[in-house]
Amino acid sequence: MFTNPKKGVTVVAVLMLLVLGLSFSVMAQESGQAESAPGGQITVSGPVTGISFSAAEQAAALSHWSKDRVVAAAPQVVASQTTNDTAPVIDEAMSAASLGTPGSTPPGAPAPNADRQARRDYPREWAAIDAAVRQELRAGPVWLAPTAPDGNSGVFTSYIINQQAAVQRNFPHRVAGKLTFTTPQGASSCSASVISGNNVIVTAAHCIYDTPTRNQFYTNVVFTPAFRDGNAPYGTYPAQNCWVLTSWINLSGGYAINTWADDDVAVCKMANNSAGKSLSSQVGWFGRAWDNGYVQHFHTLGYPVNNTANNPLTNGGKFLRSCQSESFQQATNVVGTGCNLGPGHSGGAFIIGYQSNEVSGQVRSVYSGFFTNVNNAYGARFTSNNIVPLCNVAGC
Repeated sequence: MFTNPKKGVTVVAVLMLLVLGLSFSVMAQESGQAESAPGGQITVSGPVTGISFSAAEQAAALSHWSKDRVVAAAPQVVASQTTNDTAPVIDEAMSAASLGTPGSTPPGAPAPNADRQARRDYPREWAAIDAAVRQELRAGPVWLAPTAPDGNSGVFTSYIINQQAAVQRNFPHRVAGKLTFTTPQGASSCSASVISGNNVIVTAAHCIYDTPTRNQFYTNVVFTPAFRDGNAPYGTYPAQNCWVLTSWINLSGGYAINTWADDDVAVCKMANNSAGKSLSSQVGWFGRAWDNGYVQHFHTLGYPVNNTANNPLTNGGKFLRSCQSESFQQATNVVGTGCNLGPGHSGGAFIIGYQSNEVSGQVRSVYSGFFTNVNNAYGARFTSNNIVPLCNVAGC
């Protein structure tokens, strides 16, 4: 416990780490290195460490994650920050030149016939959407604000994006989705987004690899884009490979936003859905950008279950939610932004250039952690030292 000097309230910094497990043997905690084990081939490539899932494991993951299990998967908050670093820790010597040379990639549209194909592949899901849209049309216009803001408008705006079925399949909402996986205690979830035309998603490292408690990769990883209250119009995609930074694996001690969040980035290459279609061709993808400044106008995108006071949200985890606000520098390569959305939002994209109904948006960070009872969210500033080496290995 400690005091936030800006807010004057006692807070505990919490990482939305999920209690997760493996179907293979535990990594060697003494050395801090990941070990190969049956069911998961571990590889180290410079600053990046990855795991490969066999075709049989991918099929088993798809079979395991029924609609009900995806809906029921819930995050667990298990790690509290113990060091007093709530206040921003700014490197006064940091100049624009030290931020690196900015780089970026553009967003991309899905295949022209993606929706027609998905409607044939998943007719029940699309029939349910059609019925919901007809009901919404009878109730009144659906192109107005998705829902009333439920945040503090003086600091940020927080709202439910796809509560109405009419916007569920729109770009860029369809690019974001729910990430689910199996744990020893049950099922857990995070958020993720597609970031390339090569079927690669980005999320938080703590949604892929458990550094603080078990030092191991998670398994049974699947991604469900455009998820809405149990509806999955484009199916679910199993992970073929996942990668985290080796620096994330080598961290020790308790999670601390100011010193851990900059490494809390992961990417996964996704295999095809049950209909044999590729992820990027069906939903499109966000662009990504790195080595930009700390002050941005962000939209976050994710599936939170609780708010930042760890109280349940109404219909938490069922709908895509967003916070909009201006970001700030929290620490070296760590950005913060106003938000009241907590556990479940982990791994959700911080995007700039959000435009509804347009191929738009670049990911510049992902949700890592938050301080309880304070309306902030924190994540890594994407740089040439985190997202770039990950994408080099994954082929983003």
